[in-house]
Amino acid sequence: MIADRYLTLASDSEGLYREKASRFLAFAFPIVDDVDFTRRCALIAKAHHTCRHICYAWALGESGDRYRANDAGEPAGTAGKPILRQLQGAKLTFSAIIVVRYFGGTLLGKGGLVHAYAEAAREAIAKNTIAERIVRASLRIQCTYPLVEGIKIDVAKCEGEMISAQYAERCDLVVAIAKRHVSDFIARWELAGALIGTDQPK
Repeated sequence: MIADRYLTLASDSEGLYREKASRFLAFAFPIVDDVDFTRRCALIAKAHHTCRHICYAWALGESGDRYRANDAGEPAGTAGKPILRQLQGAKLTFSAIIVVRYFGGTLLGKGGLVHAYAEAAREAIAKNTIAERIVRASLRIQCTYPLVEGIKIDVAKCEGEMISAQYAERCDLVVAIAKRHVSDFIARWELAGALIGTDQPK
C-alpha cells in the first residue's frame, strides 16, 4: 500500500453467525477516534441490552498502529483478539467491529468462541465496502491574485482540495494535498512568491 494512503470501511454493515443456538451479531463501521467509537458502542449496547456479551476491536492511525480489543467477560483472547485479527487481516484502520452475543444455552469452549467471533466479524467486513483514503497535509498559503488559479490547478494535480479562501489585499488560502507532494508543492509556489505554512496532517 502506498505510504500516503490507508484502507478503511466505507459505511456501516452487519454480520451474523450462529453456533449451537448462540447468535453473534457483528456491527462494522468507520470511526474518527476512540471517542467516536465509545459513542457508537453505547448506542449498540443500549439497543442490545439483553445480550450476554458485547465484545469489540478497533484500529486507528494511518498505519493502524493504535488498536484495542476487548473480550467483555468472555475467556481471555477468545473474542476481542479474533475480531481485531479480522480488521488487521483486511489492513483496515479508522475502523471498528462490535460483536453482540446472545447465549444459546450451550457452552462453545474457547476454540468455538474464537471461531464464532472471527466469523461474525469477517461476515460484517464482507458485507461492507473497503475504501482507500489519501493522507493529506494542510497548508496555509498567502499569495497575490495572479497566483490563485495556478495554485488551484496544482492542488488538484496533487490529489488535494481547497479548504477555504479569503480574498483581501492578499489571498489567504487553506488547502490539503497528499503528503508525498508537499515538499515539491511548497518549493514551486514559494519560488513564485507565495508564503506557505504547514499545519498538522489532515
